[in-house]
Amino acid sequence: MQKSNRFKRGWMALAAAVAIGLTGTGGFLAYANTLPTSTTLNVTDGQKEVPADTHLLFSFSRPVTFAMLTSALSISPATDGTLMSVSGESKYQWIPRLGLSDLTTYTVTLKPFQDTTKHQVKGAHWTFTTTIVPRIAAVTLPDGTPVTNGLEIMPGSKLTFNFNDSMVPSTVRIVLADKPQTLSWSKDLRSASMATSGIPSGPLVLHLDAGAKDSTGHTVKAVWTLDTGLYFRDREHTIALKYPALIQVPNDASALDQDGLQAAGVVFEYVAEGGITRLTAIYDHAPDMIGPMRSSRLVSLKIARHYKGLLFQSGESPVTRSAAGSDPVPQFFDTIGYMFRSASRYAPDNLMITGDGVNRAEQRFPSLGAFVIPKARPVLTGGVTGMTFNVTEHYSTYTYDPMMGTYQKTEQGHRYNDAHTRQVLRMEMVIVMHTHESLLAVSDGHGSYIHDFDLDTQGRADIYYKGQRYAATWSSTDGHGPLTFALGSQTVTLPPGLVWIDVTS
Repeated sequence: MQKSNRFKRGWMALAAAVAIGLTGTGGFLAYANTLPTSTTLNVTDGQKEVPADTHLLFSFSRPVTFAMLTSALSISPATDGTLMSVSGESKYQWIPRLGLSDLTTYTVTLKPFQDTTKHQVKGAHWTFTTTIVPRIAAVTLPDGTPVTNGLEIMPGSKLTFNFNDSMVPSTVRIVLADKPQTLSWSKDLRSASMATSGIPSGPLVLHLDAGAKDSTGHTVKAVWTLDTGLYFRDREHTIALKYPALIQVPNDASALDQDGLQAAGVVFEYVAEGGITRLTAIYDHAPDMIGPMRSSRLVSLKIARHYKGLLFQSGESPVTRSAAGSDPVPQFFDTIGYMFRSASRYAPDNLMITGDGVNRAEQRFPSLGAFVIPKARPVLTGGVTGMTFNVTEHYSTYTYDPMMGTYQKTEQGHRYNDAHTRQVLRMEMVIVMHTHESLLAVSDGHGSYIHDFDLDTQGRADIYYKGQRYAATWSSTDGHGPLTFALGSQTVTLPPGLVWIDVTS
């Protein structure tokens, strides 16, 4: 009986304890429910040496909406950034778009607002100061142009590396192909320059090694890389065209040196008659002066058909006119107000046209669709040395300049220049295209017979690029589209700059 009473009293005591516990828990929960929603930030108030790449993480004890937080949050000084949820509605991250500024004091302010359960989120503010992480802030050319990944620069250009702080020069290593480069430092030690003269044309990948120090002992944390390239580019003024302008340019001795060839995207050279070659220069950007200009040939019409443009010429023979009638391409002949005779040249090699004249002439053919010859720098393998070579049918010799990454052309001892730029003519790529050549038993009116070339089947080609020769093929996959060049199954893209195509037998 006593044991039973003790058992009952034990259960009563336990029940009372549980009741008291539940009452206490309920009281605590009720009390907690009256508290405002708490906010924490991953940066403490008054913190120093905060990295400039810090992302701010806000954590809330209750859910808050994105809209309410956005309205309540401000950062001073004003900084562009993105706020996003990282865990439902209880954690949000703010990411500065360009990073925080070095050695800057920031104030993060949160105005009072309500969470999703109508509880008060108390206002708060945090102040912190960023440190400085030494880095290259910008790379520039002498004219101030920024150099970024993928930008091609002229061989020989000077590069200036602009740091965000004064550096200790002995700790800074700019490396090209594992070789440290010589740097010239500014007086304030915030910038250093290097010359690219003597570096061959081609890809240019530079590294800043980790471990470089600024004047206050802060260290570059990671390797920095600039991936660019040294490539010759024509820098003269040009006018963008809606579609290609194909201009017939003579290549006899009295026409040398011609104006405007450097700005052409592609030049086709072929024998016209009597062993004399003629050029069809194709432009998608017309320079200020082009010429002289002469008549078209049968192959000119085929080139115009393939490259979807307007053929500019002084005239055409009856044979060419007849061919144009059966296979018409848009043509523009010698017209007052567009072309003119230059007093500095002798007739008939003195008919010239300006870039503005080309553009205005194209406006007269609004039905022609927009078209630009595709250009992209190719990556080729399997070549052999091709530094110097001859094209005997055109009496030409080409020589590669490794510093500029281009070929130069001489013909019977004459080195080609662009008369307008007064600079040596530079070809980014030379293609010797072998095809069927026919001699038509029709006089051109001057006692010579007309040459014609097949551009609508396929054949061999030798591609010369960056000092290498590649055994390739050409084909006409579309009678109204550009010719295709290939190494086996790989299509060869034409690089930016002047591509010279010698059409030969």
